[in-house]
Amino acid sequence: MTQAEKNMDEDIAIRLRGIKTAFGSHVIHDKLDLDVRKGEIIGIVGGSGTGKTVLLRTIIGLKKAETGTILLNGRDPNAFSAEESRLSRQDWGVLFQDGALFSSLTVGQNVQVPIKEFYDFPQELLDDISCSKIRLAGLPMESAKQFPSDLSGGMRKRASLARALALDPAILFLDEPTSGLDPITASRFDDLIIDLRDALGLTVFLVTHDLDTLYKICDRVAVLGDKRILINAPLAEVEKFDHPWTQDYFNGERGRNAFNVSKLNMKI
Repeated sequence: MTQAEKNMDEDIAIRLRGIKTAFGSHVIHDKLDLDVRKGEIIGIVGGSGTGKTVLLRTIIGLKKAETGTILLNGRDPNAFSAEESRLSRQDWGVLFQDGALFSSLTVGQNVQVPIKEFYDFPQELLDDISCSKIRLAGLPMESAKQFPSDLSGGMRKRASLARALALDPAILFLDEPTSGLDPITASRFDDLIIDLRDALGLTVFLVTHDLDTLYKICDRVAVLGDKRILINAPLAEVEKFDHPWTQDYFNGERGRNAFNVSKLNMKI
């Protein structure tokens, strides 16, 4: 391996090779390859049933791949001992599509759940850490004592983000983070993700169908189709990719509107 190839490998946060996933006889992905670079925000898109969330869950170990290899920051989670596997979960955080907050816990207590799994900290320190993550997610301090049912949809997303950041992960997985949010709230959430990536050096793996989000924050976009990644490239290249779904998605009316808004914002 040349020095250039070694440097390229070191630049990869997530590497998938030959991934096959299935539910019984129903194959979702087959011979799927994907590289995600450190420090980038990558958007994962695809039609209904292409397995965007399944892919995310496979990477983080909630679903086992039938075949293939997964490397996170150059390490194979499947080769870990039980203790190494447990400790490796500190390397990434997840914001699930529905937030998945514990309804019986306050926001502060929700943020403390993953911390307690790994550390035996005194309660005062737990409270300090959770408050810092809540502020980092752009929530007011009083929300720490509120329950998820007390919050708006946008605030619940931010509370889930605070919990995802609890262990200072290197990789952040986001599953439809702006789904169900109004355009203004969604745009502010997008701004927050950019700020966090830049401030913390995060790698962001983003499953979304939100065209505005794709154009606003993603460095590259990977298109799922035909059980594999069809293209993984900057949007300017993806827009030109000769595939029916890709053309309909990015060059249809909604895609053109999102493109025009992104260009307008760049001028402003």
